[in-house]
Amino acid sequence: MTAIIWGVFAVLALLWTGGAALLAQLIKWSVSGMALVGEASTGALAAATTMPAWLSPFIDPALWTAVQQAVAGIVASLPAMMPFLGEVAAWLVPAVWVGWGMGFLSLLTLALASTWLLRRSRLPVHHVKAGHLMALWRAFRR
Repeated sequence: MTAIIWGVFAVLALLWTGGAALLAQLIKWSVSGMALVGEASTGALAAATTMPAWLSPFIDPALWTAVQQAVAGIVASLPAMMPFLGEVAAWLVPAVWVGWGMGFLSLLTLALASTWLLRRSRLPVHHVKAGHLMALWRAFRR
């Protein structure tokens, strides 16, 4: 049973570590990719986001145009935000690893507690006679 506990711990720890590493790389990649988005022209963005024909009965074309203009404004402001995005990546990646460490310690604590409880449950059980049980009950009631 102890092998099962530690096997499950190992699998979960590997998944947790892989997920944290993937998230850290994704953050680095997305920040570097944002620099390329800032170079895109708003005209190319507007041309690429024409409203699909199947969506026209559900959304007003004026609303779609307003959303397009809002997105174009956000894309146009991205180059000004690039220094800030670099600062965010500078502290966000270490924050991912701090979260990984806390999660890993939680998994380790759970595995250690499970192993301890399992070993404790294997201790010999002392049989208590009825007279002893009544004496314990009276002692606790005082």
